[in-house]
Amino acid sequence: MSENDWFVMRPQKAQAYGRPEGDGFLIRQGSTTMREGSPRVKRDREERDRLLRQGVLVPDNDPALYRFSREYVFGSSSVAGGVVKDGNCSGPQSWRRSSDGKTLKDVFG
Repeated sequence: MSENDWFVMRPQKAQAYGRPEGDGFLIRQGSTTMREGSPRVKRDREERDRLLRQGVLVPDNDPALYRFSREYVFGSSSVAGGVVKDGNCSGPQSWRRSSDGKTLKDVFG
């Protein structure tokens, strides 16, 4: 798998890499998420908190971020994006391919 196959999302200080994998969306180890994003309504906060309890997300050196301690497959790019930005997210429109800036929606329709 080349770097060109990864999609990136950079909300605020966070930077996460992911790609479609089987029937889910894989986030690469070392990717970061916002601890406190916006808006106030966070439909994926429960998922984020579960990942913290399981040790999938751990505190980063930057106090504003969490970091993925290992690869993790989410059920969708939107849930993955919601956890990364700590807010509601449209994954198909938010994840962009590093090589050309195309969104998941552009690439996969």
